[in-house]
Amino acid sequence: MYRIVFISLLSLHLISCVQSYIVPRATVHIDFPHPNNISEAKSKVETFLISRGFVDIGMDEEMLKLYKWSKSNEKSKSVNGLQDIQINRIYRTSTYKNKTLNIDVRIIDYSDITIKKRFVNYSNSESEVTDLPSLELNIYNYRPSGFSVQAHEFYHALISYVNSINNANPHVIFSPPETNQSEYYQVKIVNLILFAFWWGVTYSVSLYLFTTIVMKLASRVKLTTKFKRLLFIIFGTSLCTPLPFPFSIFSIISLPSIFAIPAIGSDYFSTVQAYAIPSFIVSFILCVLISIIRIKKISEI
Repeated sequence: MYRIVFISLLSLHLISCVQSYIVPRATVHIDFPHPNNISEAKSKVETFLISRGFVDIGMDEEMLKLYKWSKSNEKSKSVNGLQDIQINRIYRTSTYKNKTLNIDVRIIDYSDITIKKRFVNYSNSESEVTDLPSLELNIYNYRPSGFSVQAHEFYHALISYVNSINNANPHVIFSPPETNQSEYYQVKIVNLILFAFWWGVTYSVSLYLFTTIVMKLASRVKLTTKFKRLLFIIFGTSLCTPLPFPFSIFSIISLPSIFAIPAIGSDYFSTVQAYAIPSFIVSFILCVLISIIRIKKISEI
């Protein structure tokens, strides 16, 4: 049991041993003379996003559930009033994702001036926030060191399209940060090195623990060397391969794949397949090599 705890503690180092970065954002307000213009404009922007390969992932259902639960357990009318405003804002917010570009676009309907005044308070904005009804477009590019070249191209295409909407008056609140490729590669290289190191630590400790158990069980019965190697490879790859697991809202840790067994049948593996596939391939190759060396030595004793 203490070894499992040790594996978990080692994996927790992943939280603090990577070079973090702030997700860059660009924000645009599209002002309209009347709230009735916003619904049509929002529909046009959403159609444009879908034509560019974005997928509607809707509102933040988890946060909505949290606010509704909190409201149902809150007796203070003033607090309930604040929660109603938050719930209203969530209903007015929709998010579109493009995995290829690694971009999210969050659209907030501020046709209600009261909600806009409550939430829009950008002290360092590039242009003045008006009292007119508006759509707020927040463009997030999930990469270090500013927007990518492709994100800049998309941003300019979006602004160009917005300018073509009738009665729309767009103005930039925050411009997209410039691309800094040297810093981007620096962050990626540092994180890759740290990732490889902690992947190796997690894999080594878990492989030692689980395969030791398997080999002890295998030594009690008469098995051929080839079958012992096969057992080593199967259990080593299927149970010890490091996979990402959510530790909190803001962090992810790496743990042996045995912890993923309860997730079989869910969408967990499809979510992490970009990480899991190369991780399982490397793990399989290492298990094959280790089994040839280790099982050979055992059979010669």
